[in-house]
Amino acid sequence: MPDRYARMLDLAVEVMSAETPGLVWPLLTEELLLALDGELIVVKEVPWTRDHGSVVIRSPGRAPDGGAGDDSVEAHIRSGYPFIDRYGASSDWTPQSAARVVGMRTWKNSPTADALRQAFGTHHVFGLPLPEKGPHVSGFLVHRSGGDFTRHDERYAARVQPLLKAATAHRALLTALRASSGSDRRRQANHALAAPLTPRETNVLHLLATGLTAEGIGRRLGISPRTVHKHLNALYRKLGAPDRLGAVLRAQDAGLLPRPAEPPGADGRR
Repeated sequence: MPDRYARMLDLAVEVMSAETPGLVWPLLTEELLLALDGELIVVKEVPWTRDHGSVVIRSPGRAPDGGAGDDSVEAHIRSGYPFIDRYGASSDWTPQSAARVVGMRTWKNSPTADALRQAFGTHHVFGLPLPEKGPHVSGFLVHRSGGDFTRHDERYAARVQPLLKAATAHRALLTALRASSGSDRRRQANHALAAPLTPRETNVLHLLATGLTAEGIGRRLGISPRTVHKHLNALYRKLGAPDRLGAVLRAQDAGLLPRPAEPPGADGRR
């Protein structure tokens, strides 16, 4: 357990230093497959419905981001049985196997288990959710063809949950930054500063705008509060701002951050 957790901790720190979102999932899913003795893993990053949402499967024997290859199998995966009923309607985010959630006999005789056996040759699925508010569930589904997942696996997964949650949030931030980085306004604004922001300074700026403290930003990015303060000082200098509020306002004026939406009626109209 300590060695496996230490490996995931090292990977999470590496992920927090990554500036490319495409590097995140290969690092994390490979380690999860190794630690949980899995054969393939389904990544559920965004809300699915039975008809919509990409099913992303990773495994040593499959092409990266390959789908299930069968509409009926993908529908079973998207349905989230039996995890959606457990995690979507509860505040208990304990990682567990499907057999543990509904019972071994019920799981083995379910249409979902049958479809997965035929498609992948696996017999057990382990749900590792990422805690969040709302009815939608995101996280990882690890598949295994041998015996069911153990309490030891559950304890390991529970320990790495916060690391995976932070890494996922960092990946989402990198993706959002990359999507906006091609805008002419952003490039012109960055050139107008005393010096362009580095990718890490941009990460800190976006988290600063959410109201997080230096300690909170450090936990999210996997760096010390002292390092956060160094980035903040650089931000203040480059933005010509005296404090965090001034930095956010200056960044909004420069197009580096979106402006908050005005409340209904703010313009005098109903």
